Amino acid sequence: MKKKNWYLLDNAAKIFPCTSNKNRPNLFCVSVTLVEDINKDILQETIDLVLPRFPSYKVRLKRGIFWYYLEENQNPYVVEEQNPDIFDYYMLKRKNGYLFDLAYYKNKISLTMFHSLTDGTGAMEFLKSIVYQYLKLTGKKVESEGLIFLPDAPSVNDEVNDNFQKYYNKENSKSPKEEKAYHIEGTHFDYGGVGVIVGTTSVTELKKIAKKFNVTITTYLCALFTYALYLDTYKPEKTFKKPVKLLVPVNMRKIFQDETMRNFAGFVRLETYFKPNLTFEEIVADYDKQMKEKVTKEYLSCIINANVKMEKNVFLRITPLIFKNIAMRIGYNLLGDSIQTTSVSNLGVVNFPKSMQPYIENVFFDLGASYNIVKNFGICSYKDKINMSFSRSIIETGLEQKFFKFLVDAGLKVEIISNYWEK
Repeated sequence: MKKKNWYLLDNAAKIFPCTSNKNRPNLFCVSVTLVEDINKDILQETIDLVLPRFPSYKVRLKRGIFWYYLEENQNPYVVEEQNPDIFDYYMLKRKNGYLFDLAYYKNKISLTMFHSLTDGTGAMEFLKSIVYQYLKLTGKKVESEGLIFLPDAPSVNDEVNDNFQKYYNKENSKSPKEEKAYHIEGTHFDYGGVGVIVGTTSVTELKKIAKKFNVTITTYLCALFTYALYLDTYKPEKTFKKPVKLLVPVNMRKIFQDETMRNFAGFVRLETYFKPNLTFEEIVADYDKQMKEKVTKEYLSCIINANVKMEKNVFLRITPLIFKNIAMRIGYNLLGDSIQTTSVSNLGVVNFPKSMQPYIENVFFDLGASYNIVKNFGICSYKDKINMSFSRSIIETGLEQKFFKFLVDAGLKVEIISNYWEK
């Protein structure tokens, strides 16, 4: 396929340039730890080889008359040692116009992405290609085994498609009404940045516990996040009028059998009201019911159609970008941050070729946090390890403590690591 030198932002991506700032950076991070420390020069050689294979990432953000768009970036990409603040919004201004940060620290390779480029699944495929090529350049005998996008393989149309437009059906575009959500309170860091706490346990053992409730790991962990929040914040004398609402991304590539490398995640919102004597069993049963109702092709199609219909509104299309920015910021404050408590995203099992696995220790997925949505929760698995990553913009960690204590009390061994941002 002949590579385009520019791309329209996909439907999901259009909101992020308008609403992003240092308090809401809209960044997320996927990372891999290897058994050996990283060689900076080889990692630089790696990205030079791999980046042209992903034309929709080899871009810079440009301002048009009516919309932002992505233009091919001819500048060199420079690999750097990882900034302790992996969600630093100003990183985007230091990368020669690129919208991602490939960095290293000791044995860890981290890829921080701006959400206008892709979602977690797309970013992980990019990182897998980088790790594969890096191992090859260090002399390791690895094979792609059909699981890696190779630098010398041409990209195809499906990889750069805006699938929101592809699957749009204007006849079915009614979106559910949303009420405002409860927001977690706390003490923001004086110096900005994001605190990260990761708990690692056995996938096999966690599945056994989730199976007792006849639910998936995702549903179980969503319920546990909510219950830990309940234990940490609920007081009988305090009125909780707004529901707790978890925004849960759904990888629609599996549902629609597609391979785009751009954003293609749908969202469902799980919600519950806090009340006296609320039990974990009640929450998990309710979330299971909600997930079964909402994680369907029909429900997600309605979400796609409603979002694309808004984008196709003739008055919005002809409005100059300077006014769109103002309107979309106001709209996001009203209908974005205000209608969710947190995001809980499970990237699922990350599969590497068997020949690569001896050189890979672990895989992580961190969502970041913002001034208003102060805690988010990212999950991914590698082999029999499941990594549960809490990101926060506040000092308080009571929710995390209660979450992991619940798992330990259930019989799991949990290893905790932290970036100690509160210190």
